[in-house]
Amino acid sequence: MKKWLGTLRTISQLGISEVLYVVWYRFSLKFGIRELFFPIEKFDLGEDLFANSATEATPYLFDKSLLLAEAEDLKKGGVLYYSKHKKNIGTPVNWFLNPFNGREYPKPEDHWTKISDFNPDFGDIKNLWEVSRFGWMPTLARASRITGDSSFPEILNNYAREWLIQNPLNQGPNWKCGQEASIRVFNLLTTSLISDQTALENEALASIVSDHLKRIQGNIRYAFAQNNNHGTSEAAALFIGGIWLNSIAPGQYPQARKYALRGRFWLEKRINKLIAEDGGFSQYSINYHRVFLDTMILVEFWRQKLDQLKFSPHFYFKVEKAIDWLCCFTDAKSGHAPNLGANDGAMLLNLHNCDYRDFRPVLQTANVIFRGNCLFGPGSWNEPLFWLGIKVPDLSEHGLGSNNRVFKSGYVKISGESSWALIRTPIFRFRPSHNDVFHFDLWYRGENVLSDSGTYSYANDRGEPPLNLKSVHSHNTISFNGDEQMPQISRFLLSEWLQADEISEVSQAEGTLLWIGRYKTPSGYTHQRSIKVVENVWWIDDELEGSFQSATIGFNFSDPNYIHKEQNILNTKAVQITVNSECIIQVKKSNRSLYYLELEEINRMEVIVRKPGRYTTIIELK
Repeated sequence: MKKWLGTLRTISQLGISEVLYVVWYRFSLKFGIRELFFPIEKFDLGEDLFANSATEATPYLFDKSLLLAEAEDLKKGGVLYYSKHKKNIGTPVNWFLNPFNGREYPKPEDHWTKISDFNPDFGDIKNLWEVSRFGWMPTLARASRITGDSSFPEILNNYAREWLIQNPLNQGPNWKCGQEASIRVFNLLTTSLISDQTALENEALASIVSDHLKRIQGNIRYAFAQNNNHGTSEAAALFIGGIWLNSIAPGQYPQARKYALRGRFWLEKRINKLIAEDGGFSQYSINYHRVFLDTMILVEFWRQKLDQLKFSPHFYFKVEKAIDWLCCFTDAKSGHAPNLGANDGAMLLNLHNCDYRDFRPVLQTANVIFRGNCLFGPGSWNEPLFWLGIKVPDLSEHGLGSNNRVFKSGYVKISGESSWALIRTPIFRFRPSHNDVFHFDLWYRGENVLSDSGTYSYANDRGEPPLNLKSVHSHNTISFNGDEQMPQISRFLLSEWLQADEISEVSQAEGTLLWIGRYKTPSGYTHQRSIKVVENVWWIDDELEGSFQSATIGFNFSDPNYIHKEQNILNTKAVQITVNSECIIQVKKSNRSLYYLELEEINRMEVIVRKPGRYTTIIELK
């Protein structure tokens, strides 16, 4: 009964209309109703999609070695998955191969409505979708422009033709998700931009973009029901694709104007709902926050380029707040950010070769496009501006700003002398995906000393019990009786969403910063976490109340190599931790994932206590 009541409360929090639509959606899939609205159609392949613009090399201001190495690999069927894993999928490319386990997708000729997101015989469907997002297209186009090598556009057009032959509209797993179709639209148009042909009418490219928009528009209501990046991405594709079609072929595609107007309307609605007044995004995830900003960069770039009406002032207010939010949680020294929340390896701004963990390219590009000034000085993070044709007269570094702040969307930032921390607070307007309440993420001189574990994968390709890095046992926080903070209903849904009883501001007195937060679990246990910092020494006081049998306070150490433990004191190269409490301390091996489907071993300290009380952890940075 308790479980059912929790589920009912969760349904109410999700929104009755959204839940009812999802129920109808799944019903329409099961009984073949939705298939009727999405006929399978072959593409008109006609001419090449992209012009051979390699007759003269483009002046290039950045290190080209990584770009050319990736482009040369693509010639041989080598693809970089999730900005990390080099995999070979053959020439001609096998578009239905999971290169992580060598399996091919069964029955790719099926209509997309008959395909499951999770097929245990194939593995993670994202391993199929990743290469069909066309992220390799801008890479080959960039290589063509800087070298004048005609083999790059040739292989680009050949791969595109192969994909279109093997993936007719609405047939197969690559049409399962409207967001995947949207990302293809982004990369198709970005590639046309780099190839210097946006002012030319290309009937083959225009027809393919139009077909993608038709697929997106027909199922976009399902994306909105998710209240996440699917809705913003799909609305953005309708807007961008619609205005682009109108610009190159006025009147030839009657639906284009409707797509553009609907995309604009839904972008306004989605951003008003999903972006908090302080800039927080509905998905409680650093990387999905970047996906959102990547999308907004493309929206505003194409709006300006094609001379369309501006969005509302509130739209720009929310986007700029979202930029500020990511600035706040990006480390100024390294450009990296906490591995907070779901991380599926997505990065849509495929116009640079900075590391995936580097957030400076998106912040620099977004700030220039929306505000007209730079956050950072000269560097490889400026390459997207180069390809977008945006000239910045002044590359003065303005910095990221914002040291201590409480975000009502569920986060706290506190800064020490040369260290800073993020604390995740239980304020949920939308569904949480990780059990990370009061997670403490600590950064010191550009290094993530105490870190989040990340995601690893949404499916299980490992042939063993799946890793659950979303668990409370993978975060720097507390578990009562070994239980999760919020029970899991399904793969992407938690119930019994916690809500804070107290979230203080960050106070300052005599060189000491202090923050306090408190919540109560459905089982009646209370956790109050107080965080104090003086220079580079951090005190974490955890006050626990209730009739629990045991509680475990955990911390992930980024350094996997060395931990020395002596009684209640632990030492690593970067930090010394002292626990001034009656407890049991153990150090064990754990895992984290900084890139999708990449796993690394780390050390985890667990402080086990048996009774209510105050337990103090002192963290001294060396």
